[in-house]
Amino acid sequence: MCLLQFVLLAVLSTRLGVAVAAASQGQDALQKCPPVSDAEYDYIVVGAGGGGGPVAYRLVESGFKVLVVETGKDESQNPTTLNLSGSWAAMDDPTIDLDYRVNEYPSDFHVQRNDIWYPRSAGIGGCTLHNALSHSTENLHETFDNLARTFNDSSWSRENMQKYLVSIERNLFLTPPNPDHGFDGWLTTVRGPVNFSSTDPQWQAFGTAWINEAGPLVEDISRSEPLPPRGRGLRQWTGEPDFTRVGVRDKLAEVAARYPERLTIMTDTLATRVLLCGGKERRGTKAYGVAVAQGAKLPVAQGFKGKEDLQEKRIVAKREVIVAGGAFQTPQLLMLSGIGDFEQLRELGLPTIVDLPGVGSNLQDNDEVPVWWEFNTNFTNPTSVGEAFYMSANSTTLEPDMNAYTVTNQFSGFQHGISIIAANTRNVLTIVNIRGPSTSQGYVRLTGAHPQDGLDINKMRFQGHGGREDIVALREGVKRWRAVVNDNAEVMQYVRREVSPGLNVTSDEDIEEYILKNVFAHHACCTAAMGPDGDSQAVLDGDFKVRGVRNLRVVDASSMPEVFGYFPTTPLYLVAEKAADVIIKATKRK
Repeated sequence: MCLLQFVLLAVLSTRLGVAVAAASQGQDALQKCPPVSDAEYDYIVVGAGGGGGPVAYRLVESGFKVLVVETGKDESQNPTTLNLSGSWAAMDDPTIDLDYRVNEYPSDFHVQRNDIWYPRSAGIGGCTLHNALSHSTENLHETFDNLARTFNDSSWSRENMQKYLVSIERNLFLTPPNPDHGFDGWLTTVRGPVNFSSTDPQWQAFGTAWINEAGPLVEDISRSEPLPPRGRGLRQWTGEPDFTRVGVRDKLAEVAARYPERLTIMTDTLATRVLLCGGKERRGTKAYGVAVAQGAKLPVAQGFKGKEDLQEKRIVAKREVIVAGGAFQTPQLLMLSGIGDFEQLRELGLPTIVDLPGVGSNLQDNDEVPVWWEFNTNFTNPTSVGEAFYMSANSTTLEPDMNAYTVTNQFSGFQHGISIIAANTRNVLTIVNIRGPSTSQGYVRLTGAHPQDGLDINKMRFQGHGGREDIVALREGVKRWRAVVNDNAEVMQYVRREVSPGLNVTSDEDIEEYILKNVFAHHACCTAAMGPDGDSQAVLDGDFKVRGVRNLRVVDASSMPEVFGYFPTTPLYLVAEKAADVIIKATKRK
């Protein structure tokens, strides 16, 4: 053995030894598990969003008594959350906005973009209260099929996962029967027509150029069959024909009305930690409930006035605790409970109950880069152009790994006041390029041991393996759509100017620098990811169970090991429906 190998082995052995000791001390400090047979609730679900909401209502419909703990309120009467046209206003709405701030790059990177607003919403429905209602199950084959191979479990296959869409969907744009879609579920889906208004020649000119570039039409972007390497698809939404918002909030309300004795939603309540008990001599660590502080706010919520001496209430579950707080709050809650990287927890004075270094690591997201132009006049009642799919250079993915969409206003990233910008830039056309399988691996870390301490969030964008390929793919996307507009005389007669990147940005190097300074995203995931046995970064197994803790699962975007799709709301519903099946089946075995 060479000296370097010996040193590395010694370092790893030391870390392992300290971790084992820390975990052992944490477990020894745990109380004996209390009796739970008289507990009021069978399950406690922390978070009422796209992950926790479906799990909760499925458990209730299966006969269990469920408590949902939600940090926000019931926003069902909030007009900004009721329809697609209010999406910009919903993102700006301070009553639901969680004012998370993130850093994009490591501190020694030549570009610095820090304290960037990252839109998240609180309330029953979570981020489905302010999303743009995009509905698609595209670009999921590799994600789901990889999970099927990882866990030797065909139920994870892309083909099998389609059945969950069939079970929840109320499709209004296809004619039954259709094996890929459902027509009797709670998730209403509609498809927007491609309509280049005859009264708006500039929109008509651009639409013709878009169609010519995007390629063949894909009638159904949410089919189970892989998409072709290049083409355009008609946009689909989770909403009624008048674009009234439809989401899991509505399903929870309906289930609560049917089964008021089974479903309790505790709003305006901060979950402060998962209650753990047991020890290595008692079949390991077990989750038996949650500690909550009613009326306490997250430090990113409106009305937060500083850290409080929280008055915690303990709530016990007969069966399991399911954490569904999302990519930021889920790792925070796990770490506050003593589940995470022992070194980070030890620095903050938190005991390590279970050493799981993957908690808070592997933060991923889509990469989105805009190009936008000012036209001579406002667009007149434009409707969806559709979505363009195309493969990046040298791509080996099964499905297209790039996507583009259009917005008829300035959309250069997320910032407060976005609704005002949208209203005042109706003569602007924005094309946004999306890179699907991002290779960034950022982190979410605690800054203190108090539940109301802020989080240290860094995307570490383009720093992972494949980061260079991501930049090149986005660069080529920018070049492609600039050419569609700037090299087309029919379109350019209506264009006042290219605003961004701007005609002075010409070389590949200049475009890449533009990308680094303007990339954005809003689909954070993967911070408590599933993974195989032996993977030190795997927080969960293939059944969503937290490794090393009985009766504790995570079901939300943080549970996925990689970015899943371009618009993750519907894919997350499918994952949550599968999780509900897993939990119900496990209950029947007991």
